[in-house]
Amino acid sequence: MSDKTISYIKLRQLAENDYEGLLTLKNLIYPDHPISLESFRHNENTRPAKIQHKHWVLENDNVILCSALYTQWVESYHQQKFVIQISVHPDYQRQGYGSFCYDFIIKKLQSLSPIKISVHVYEPHTHSVHFLENRGFKNTYTERESSLDLRVYDPKLYQKMLNSVLQQGFRIVTLSKFRNEDDNADYKVWELERAVGPDMPWTDPITIPEFDVYKKTVIAHPKFNPDSWFIVLDDDRIVGLNNLWKNEIDKGINTGLTGVIREYRRKGVATALKHTSLAWAKKHGFDWIRTNNVAVNKGMLNINIHAGFQFMPAWLLFEKSLKEQ
Repeated sequence: MSDKTISYIKLRQLAENDYEGLLTLKNLIYPDHPISLESFRHNENTRPAKIQHKHWVLENDNVILCSALYTQWVESYHQQKFVIQISVHPDYQRQGYGSFCYDFIIKKLQSLSPIKISVHVYEPHTHSVHFLENRGFKNTYTERESSLDLRVYDPKLYQKMLNSVLQQGFRIVTLSKFRNEDDNADYKVWELERAVGPDMPWTDPITIPEFDVYKKTVIAHPKFNPDSWFIVLDDDRIVGLNNLWKNEIDKGINTGLTGVIREYRRKGVATALKHTSLAWAKKHGFDWIRTNNVAVNKGMLNINIHAGFQFMPAWLLFEKSLKEQ
């Protein structure tokens, strides 16, 4: 893209009637990780008010060629830390559009005094890695994505592990069942996530947002299914949780959080949860299941590998510190 062409480019703010075109672009870039219009609308409509979020697009002949946005992590919020995303149509990559969008976002962020900028990059997109490295970003974390073929997974091989946990006096129930037993079931699930959040490995401390936000963003999500949320109970106390979310690709499902309260770890609880969810997914006709784990979380990685998960391309977190924190 020539300097003359750049002078005619004008990014405009994303509008609601752009959503379908934007998702066409996103799903073209990440065909193995599609986003539905329903999920995208939900995320747009439930974003907490404190999150500073701006999104722009470049359109030509009713086709969105690129998008640029800055936002903030909801679960590791800091008012001066930002996440940026730049998406360029494959036919227009390496022509200067990405550089133009990057410079545009950085200029927009100046008035907000950012101290750190983060970017997620899909490992196969090596041009994006080089793009960021050339601008001073460093790879700070790696999220290993892995997949299990449920058609060959045999739950009977792991029944002994499951029984060893049940013999300790624990119960494993779905959130649907626990809701029938306890009117505060959803609140207790949120408390569990709040308790295990700070122990999750990440570049910034994890803090699960307040319950009213959690209800809107998680419990009311179109993919939420209380029948695929599994809870380990010690009497009426939730000590472990694993949840599943349906994938946009047919026959696929994803693992969300697997969390166990600190004093209940190393008792087989996480392993029991994992195999309970895998057996449920297989029984309900899913062919495969995916999960993401930060590479330093050796405990969960070992559980997944033992269950038969195979590594896929990773997601890389690149960050650039702009000021002393």
